Amino acid sequence: MALRTDIDSLPTQPGVYLMRDAKADVLYVGKAVDLRARVRQYFARSGGDGRFHIEFLVPRIQDVEVVVTRTEREALILEDTLIKKYQPRYNVKLKDDKSWLSVRLNLKEAWPRVTTVRRWRDDGAKYFGPYLNEVNAWEVLKLLKRTVPLRTCTDSTFRAHSERPCIEYQMGRCAAPCVGHVDADGYGELVQEATFLLEGKNRELARRLEARMHAAASTLNYEGAARIRDSLRLIERLAEKQTAHAAPGKKDRDVFALHREGELAAVAMLPVRDGRLQDPRAWTFRTVAEEDSELLGRLITQLYSATIPPPQEILTQVEVDEAVLRAELLSEIGDRKVEIRVPQRGDGVALIDLAARNAAVRFQAAHSKQERAEQALFELKDRLHLTDLPRHIECYDNSNIQGTDPVGSLVTFRDGRPWKDGYRIFKIRTVEGADDFATMKEVLGRRFQRALNADAGWELPDLILIDGGRGQLSMVVAACRELNVDVLGPGGNPLPLGSLPGDQRGQRWTLARDGDTDADPLPADPQDPTRLAIRVVSIAKPREGEDADKIYEPGRRNPVPFRPYSAGLHLLQALRDEAHRFGVSHHRKLRSKRTLTSELDSIPGVGPALRKKLLRHFGSLKKVRAASVQDLAQVRGIGVARAAAIHEALTTGR
Repeated sequence: MALRTDIDSLPTQPGVYLMRDAKADVLYVGKAVDLRARVRQYFARSGGDGRFHIEFLVPRIQDVEVVVTRTEREALILEDTLIKKYQPRYNVKLKDDKSWLSVRLNLKEAWPRVTTVRRWRDDGAKYFGPYLNEVNAWEVLKLLKRTVPLRTCTDSTFRAHSERPCIEYQMGRCAAPCVGHVDADGYGELVQEATFLLEGKNRELARRLEARMHAAASTLNYEGAARIRDSLRLIERLAEKQTAHAAPGKKDRDVFALHREGELAAVAMLPVRDGRLQDPRAWTFRTVAEEDSELLGRLITQLYSATIPPPQEILTQVEVDEAVLRAELLSEIGDRKVEIRVPQRGDGVALIDLAARNAAVRFQAAHSKQERAEQALFELKDRLHLTDLPRHIECYDNSNIQGTDPVGSLVTFRDGRPWKDGYRIFKIRTVEGADDFATMKEVLGRRFQRALNADAGWELPDLILIDGGRGQLSMVVAACRELNVDVLGPGGNPLPLGSLPGDQRGQRWTLARDGDTDADPLPADPQDPTRLAIRVVSIAKPREGEDADKIYEPGRRNPVPFRPYSAGLHLLQALRDEAHRFGVSHHRKLRSKRTLTSELDSIPGVGPALRKKLLRHFGSLKKVRAASVQDLAQVRGIGVARAAAIHEALTTGR
């Protein structure tokens, strides 16, 4: 699709740009200090500005519309307004645009009552909240109704009961001002108590209730005193719950953290009010285009408003885009100074860690394993220029115990998830000592031979992953060539000889049809229909100062670019870690078995049958060592004399 906008004619002033498709629908809205330079980055020959979504967004763009502003501040405000208006696919946007629940107490009424609202108005009433979890809001209202008997009826219902109170009075939930059972001063005291409860001033409220309880008891109103006593207990439990969820400091703050894999993301917010940690709130996103700093910045800008005022402090996991400017705008909205910062130490870091764990949990719950796996496979296909999705990936790892018992481990992922039927351990037969090249050559030779034999479950994978850097990758490529297996390069064509460091021309091994991997070298025939070809990459841990693991591909000088939060990179890391875990667990079994066998078999008179009886009776070698002579003698077939000999051998090591 040809771009109709002349980028060179765009202004160099600050402003907002709107990218539209062929149907004139807005795909993306962004801001810039220099509109021409910023838009030009999207269409650079180098592949854009490096963000993951660019390669998907750019081909759909047909027009770029710009709006010039006088300052960056105006651009930020306009960007937020246009995102809310157009809801572009590639911009982060909140799915729930409703306001949170708040409590309203209208003090201008003759007989004030408590109601719930979602928007604050400048009407002289007192507003409490907002309650970030509506369950908590209704719990507070329920407690208020049982503790402070304010009226809850509408004005028309209030006037209709001028002679006889309603059932709420009979239940002790209303003081019945409609029929004059309480005067204005007495009702004013109840309003003050309700204010204490809504403001969280539980101690002041408890003192008031205790005084009312004693007054009721002194007039022999024991039923009323009992109701007040029950209310006091509820207040105490509420105070204990709030203390248990207390956070350090008294400053109101919201704590933001995110968990992201490619274009899927989840953001969690932990609100802290009056030093108490409230229930977390979370949002999930798909097709996220922004960097982490932009994502958090735009979410914060969209979240707060006059009806949802910001707290004094906003803590974020990463530096927020235009943090100072956004803080100034929020300060105007909340009519108080607001600070946005990344904590470096203390309780702020602990809260960020807690928010990050909540974001990860929310991410796992919102995005299915299959959805995450599909995204990872699509990213690998794109980054590695594969013709098809790599639904079958294998990872190899070599290991040994101090140069002995060398094995090669193979783990298989299908459709982005572990496929345990494809896990294999190769006991090395032809290699002595620690020789990684020879070990890998034997493992791959045996594996490829099974593919040539068309054995069930041994079909060639779409991609092979090796744990290591350039050196290990070159070693595997050389081993494949000696096995007469073509390694495909970035373009999907066989990698030419001499394209890797140390690559030399020479004869290559040909796999024998009978499974003999040591067949005589034969000339390789490129037209051979049975000739195998594979795609292989390696993964290396980052060095100091680097953000993420590096992925190397044969025939490519630099690592394949992957973002640290990339879903494709996460999948390759999971493969590498699983191959290592699988190999280590196998070696632990070997080591345990060897220790078991050597210790018990070295004892005179203990053979395989008796060793098996001992282990079956005690359950482990550790318990056999701890057993007394009498305990050992209870094992069938072991007398006292043999038990004493076994005990002495295990305790003295002789």
